[in-house]
Amino acid sequence: MPYGRKVLAFYYAWYGTPWGTGVLREWAGWNIYGYDPEKVTRGRRETPTPCYPLDGLYDSSSDYTVRRHIYQAKQAGLDGFIVSWWGFPDRVGRGTSARSANATLRKLLEISPEDFQITLYYETAEYGGESVLTNLREDLRRIADEYCKSPRWLKVEGRPVVVVYGRVMEQVRRACEDDVEEWRAVRGELETEGYELFLIGDSLDPEYVEPMDGLHTYNPIGFTTRGVDLGPLYRRAAEALHERGKLFAATVTPGFDHDKVRWPSGERLLEPRRDGGYYIDSWDVALSCDPDWIFVTSWNEWYEGSQIEPSVEYGHDYITLTRQRARMFREA
Repeated sequence: MPYGRKVLAFYYAWYGTPWGTGVLREWAGWNIYGYDPEKVTRGRRETPTPCYPLDGLYDSSSDYTVRRHIYQAKQAGLDGFIVSWWGFPDRVGRGTSARSANATLRKLLEISPEDFQITLYYETAEYGGESVLTNLREDLRRIADEYCKSPRWLKVEGRPVVVVYGRVMEQVRRACEDDVEEWRAVRGELETEGYELFLIGDSLDPEYVEPMDGLHTYNPIGFTTRGVDLGPLYRRAAEALHERGKLFAATVTPGFDHDKVRWPSGERLLEPRRDGGYYIDSWDVALSCDPDWIFVTSWNEWYEGSQIEPSVEYGHDYITLTRQRARMFREA
């Protein structure tokens, strides 16, 4: 089944500033864990990030930020963004992440050019007074109704793509006796109602090949920091999916450093960038495994130091590297 060779980056929309023109208009994201962006030292505001945005701290849902990011992403050869999404604000509450993600997603769908596509990363189904399984069904219906009808939404043969994070998959696993069967049931119910979604799950476990339309893993550093060879894992997943005519998305990343936040264990997790060497190796492994798509972790997860968005430390280096590797992928 032809999926086209696409390169998409995970995109985070939880940042806000007091001067922003989006929905937050207050410090958000840049001030977590007690960091105070009002403190300025040598021209930099205090942040929980190991690197600093080249264009300074920004408001995710402002028109200017969204347009700038689309322009830079197209320079990098990206086909679109996978927006980290935390639920509909009226169901989740007034949390800044849900409000800003919803507003930013709608802004992206409004102003993205025809050749730039958008989908979301379904981050959590565990909130409010309803069960995980109830939230899962209701969220997927509303995602289809409220977002996926946009001509800018990423689709495969007319089916809207939704990428499911491992947290949601774990929540479903804990909420029922057989999560694979539960995913089948959810898919069947939605299809009966006319919702033909294309779901890409966060797992390399072959047991999810059947209930999902595709698989990926969010961040390969979970393997490489433990000395695990990623190549065989990617090849096994790709082969299992391709045997069923399904999609494999290989993930690449420039590195990782969450020293200033250190979640969830409190211990520092570090994968050095090696002056671009880790990113190049990451792409080489991915390209050797016959992927249908490439996912980049990440465009702007600044807390974890995995961003390719231009920074003070690296300038536009990772925009250039991404463009070069994306071209290789498409020409292979």
